[in-house]
Amino acid sequence: MKSVIISIIMFLFLILIHEFGHFIIAKKSGIRVNEFAIGMGPKIFSKQKGETLYSVNLFPIGGYCAMEGEDSESDDERSFDKAPAYKRFFTILAGPLTNLIFAGLIFAFVSFNTGTASTSIGNFTKNSPIKAQGFKVNDEIVEIDGNKINNFNDISKNLENYYQKHGKNDKISLKVKRDNKYIEKNVKVKFENKRPLLGFIPKNKDVGFFESIKIGFKEVGSMIVLMINVLKSLFTGKLGFSALSGPVGVVKEMGRQANLGIMNLLFFLGYISVNLGFFNLLPIPALDGSKIFTSLFEMITKKTVNKKIEEKFTIGGFVLLLGLILLVTIKDLISLF
Repeated sequence: MKSVIISIIMFLFLILIHEFGHFIIAKKSGIRVNEFAIGMGPKIFSKQKGETLYSVNLFPIGGYCAMEGEDSESDDERSFDKAPAYKRFFTILAGPLTNLIFAGLIFAFVSFNTGTASTSIGNFTKNSPIKAQGFKVNDEIVEIDGNKINNFNDISKNLENYYQKHGKNDKISLKVKRDNKYIEKNVKVKFENKRPLLGFIPKNKDVGFFESIKIGFKEVGSMIVLMINVLKSLFTGKLGFSALSGPVGVVKEMGRQANLGIMNLLFFLGYISVNLGFFNLLPIPALDGSKIFTSLFEMITKKTVNKKIEEKFTIGGFVLLLGLILLVTIKDLISLF
């Protein structure tokens, strides 16, 4: 129950900042906002302020920034559909962009308080394959498969790139620096949730304020690249449907992270925020990315997209998304038993 409550609060917070991104740019652009709501369904609290109704709804499963003329035609001169394409573009882009900026700040906060993972071995996990193969604490990983390792993220990236092309039983070249000497061995890794792991906990190194900001937003970039690679793997069949997680999987993982400490939980919150931001940038009908794409199309071609056709695609996209969420949720529920 604790993990469910934490998940609901954090999910609503991410929705809040996402919708606030739309809201603030819509207001600045002169677009009429009819309602700003957190939650869905019947209202449990509402307050009219100026032209906008602010409300909190019963079911904590989302939220919305209802702009005049966003999903249907309107005669209002300040409606979304009558706004110039560039204003619509930035108003819609602001939602996912706010999630990505928030994630970068969260990662920066975590790295400033805990330090950042180095490429040196701090400890070993249970049944560590590289410990069994003679590697020691304080060894600094400098190369994997002949590729130079500059930061901790390079380790997982090189491992995953290698094992996308090779079998699980294949060994990979690992080069470390120990007491100013270099040691290189071909090692066998272990797999957890289909991910290749060396089985070690990295040493942390302290970082300053400005360095933490850089690290935070670099982490966002790394996660986006990883998500793009995951999408490629899904479409090419290298990654199965079972690798996806829905609301149930997220709640389960959030509970696990909460038990590991507040910094782990905050990092996971940032991770979910990146997912929300990135997913909404995809040009799928019913998502922000679709409206971003059509606005950009109008900016470039100076042609207007047919509203009725766009509405039909939006409904179709919404149905497909609901179906996907339902399938992933069923898969997550089955995995619990």
